[in-house]
Amino acid sequence: MHLAVNLSDLLISLWHMMIDCAVGDNRNTWDWAILQDEQTWKTHGKAVEDAGPFLPGSFDHRPQNITEKLNMSYKTWEFQLYMFGVAPALLYGILPDQYWSNYCKLVCGFHILCQHQITFDDLKHAYILFCKWELEFKQLYYQGCEAHLHFVCPCVHQVLCLITETLQKGPPVCYAQWTMEQTIGNIGQEICQPSNPYANFAQEGVHHCQVNALLQ
Repeated sequence: MHLAVNLSDLLISLWHMMIDCAVGDNRNTWDWAILQDEQTWKTHGKAVEDAGPFLPGSFDHRPQNITEKLNMSYKTWEFQLYMFGVAPALLYGILPDQYWSNYCKLVCGFHILCQHQITFDDLKHAYILFCKWELEFKQLYYQGCEAHLHFVCPCVHQVLCLITETLQKGPPVCYAQWTMEQTIGNIGQEICQPSNPYANFAQEGVHHCQVNALLQ
């Protein structure tokens, strides 16, 4: 599953108080759960929907009302556009400052890694942002409390892996899941012979790699 979806699911679960409350914990102490109030949650969902017309058409599918569609039809792209696009602005002044500041470090780091060209200085900046985000996330949400241990999902640690992957393979946007899915679809459309489709598909892939190597 997309990292963006996992992070969105984690943060929304915390802010909307949907995450499990362990034995010995008290939800009343969760000062980050600002969206658990029904009216606040509905108002936020309407704000997400109202922001849609102001997004560029090139952004493809704009996020729907998250209050109404979260558990039914929210797509991966909507989660990414919501969490790393409109939510930082919509949650300003609603999410307590320390949590909002921590959240913005994650968003800023993701914005850097979503570029097609990333300088080494930008990559170092993203690394620092992710390190600070992870450390602060544990301090703010986990708080060294055993009852909060399940707040630190694998995706929290996975964020830093984006830096090493970028160093090894280049900008993640060039090999992300939707990029691969689009490429697979494009190659599939080029296959004209009904026999041996997988062999033909593989050969088309090799041909594309050879052309790309020559273009470099």
